Amino acid sequence: MLERIREGSQGIVAKSILGLVILTFAVSGIGSYINSQTDTALAVVNDVEIGKSAFEQAYQNERNRMKSQYGEMIEQLMLDDNYVANFRKSILDRLVIEELQRQEANNLGVRVGDEQIRNAIRQMPEFQQDGQFNNDRYLALLRQAGFQPKEFKEYVREQMSRTQYVGAVSGSEFILPSEEKAYKLLNDQVRSFDMVTISAAGLKPSIKPEQADLDAYYAANKYKYQTQPKVAVEYILIDSAELTAGLEVSEQEVDTYYNDSIAMYTQEAQRRLSHILIETGDDAEAAKATIMKAQQELTAGKDFAELAKLYSTDTFSGENGGDLEWVDAGEMGDDFDLAAAELVNVGDVTDVVETEYGYHLIKLTDFKAAVVQPLADVKDEILASLKQNKITEVYLDVQTRAVETAYEIADTLEDAAEVSGLKVQSTGLLARAQLPTVLLDQKVTEKLFDEEFINEGLNSDLIELNDDKSIIVRVNEYEAAKQQSLDDVLANVTGAVVAQQARELAGVKAADILAKLNAGEALSSLGLNVERQTDVARYETKVDVTVRDTAFALAKPENGAKEVTSVTLNNGDAVVISLNSVSQKASEAAEDTTKQQLESIVSRVTAKAYIDTLKAMADIEINM
Repeated sequence: MLERIREGSQGIVAKSILGLVILTFAVSGIGSYINSQTDTALAVVNDVEIGKSAFEQAYQNERNRMKSQYGEMIEQLMLDDNYVANFRKSILDRLVIEELQRQEANNLGVRVGDEQIRNAIRQMPEFQQDGQFNNDRYLALLRQAGFQPKEFKEYVREQMSRTQYVGAVSGSEFILPSEEKAYKLLNDQVRSFDMVTISAAGLKPSIKPEQADLDAYYAANKYKYQTQPKVAVEYILIDSAELTAGLEVSEQEVDTYYNDSIAMYTQEAQRRLSHILIETGDDAEAAKATIMKAQQELTAGKDFAELAKLYSTDTFSGENGGDLEWVDAGEMGDDFDLAAAELVNVGDVTDVVETEYGYHLIKLTDFKAAVVQPLADVKDEILASLKQNKITEVYLDVQTRAVETAYEIADTLEDAAEVSGLKVQSTGLLARAQLPTVLLDQKVTEKLFDEEFINEGLNSDLIELNDDKSIIVRVNEYEAAKQQSLDDVLANVTGAVVAQQARELAGVKAADILAKLNAGEALSSLGLNVERQTDVARYETKVDVTVRDTAFALAKPENGAKEVTSVTLNNGDAVVISLNSVSQKASEAAEDTTKQQLESIVSRVTAKAYIDTLKAMADIEINM
């Protein structure tokens, strides 16, 4: 049984599942899994609610992840209301999908064993110190989040069950040799074609739009020609780095902390153990009789290692004389730990011990006494910890005083600044994109441009920017968006109309060329600048992607004929394409990855189709 657990936890699928759980935990944080108060349901999936707090946590996590990956560009995107709306919708959709997967995993009876749960938790970096699992840190973090170990284990079990289910669905497809061959032929295809580009930019000088054209465009696109709403802001920035510059920790403080916390710097005694395990299976009496027989033979002088090889049903350790190597507390369960702790001398063997796995005889084969790290080895760590504690204490004290005063005297920030030793900073009337960087955080901009908040004319609540910075804001003046007249934006409207008409004219010219080609004229006879593209691959980058994809969408020319079409590019240019030939290229890859590529594609398609089916069959209510 233990052998099967070990083998299962080492497999590629198991490691992938574990990685997903660890990633979920690392990204989301412990606190996101606590829901101790009544919550507004943004979605209901088969009577299971997805609350606003869970959604906001997932939203902030994903936003922070994107910011760490793409930098400040994300903050600029977040200024676009349409982008934010789509982004939030995608987060809620993901939560709905995860809930559907969880429910389906439960319906299918997907289960994860206790040993897998323990291994997963021990590998989570949040609970490790110096690369090793630290039980004190584990318990402290759970207590900090208001979690009981049993509750957290059940959460991990649920996540691993869901990801096991997802892996099973996406890994259930297989590829036939004929499908692999067909895909490879398509993938290795190259196409040669001629193309003529009608430049929209080249047509613009000849276009003189009529006033009616300008009027019509302006009327249809008035929303584009509004001034941005503006706010004049006052704010107090609470920055721990500025508050604690020059802060020091004394030697006496370090000594006192070390002596008071000596348990943290003590490595517990370690035991190397061997065991003989007889699993109970369906016949507990027979198992007990077997372990008693092994104990009798051991008492009679037989070698423990030989008996382990002969009797132990844990064949993985049995083949090594029962050796479990160095066993940490909690690894084998409480009953096993209690019995092993009573072994004093190397060579001692326990009486028969019953655990959830079966019956054991446990032998102490090596012992390392507890070791206390000297102060010199941990001094830097203590200094950093004490300094951080002081920084946090100062930061929270200033923050508390500022928040309380800003709330009590809500029509100005001057009193809050004076009480907390900070200064009030201000801006003139600025549009959202013009705000200083510290005010571009989405939580801040949403508050500053919130109509209700503006009308109240009061100080905001504390807004956390990150772990080390927070801010209180108020709006002193507001200027609503204004509709600009056509005269105000005439140059912009004229440019847009010219671009639109140039795009349309390029399309007309392309259609005229196509008509001639379809009538039998040769492209080369039309006096145009013809570009020849030879042996363009399916994922070639030397030509425009839109042109390439359009060329690959054409049918293969037959009997010397050519396939022709046109396409309009994003810049307004129209391109006429005449496909000359389709051929195969020899694969240059050292290793053929066609099957893996196709399996990946089919797995994604299958997983999406399965989710679409679950959605169609589910009762889903969206309240956002």
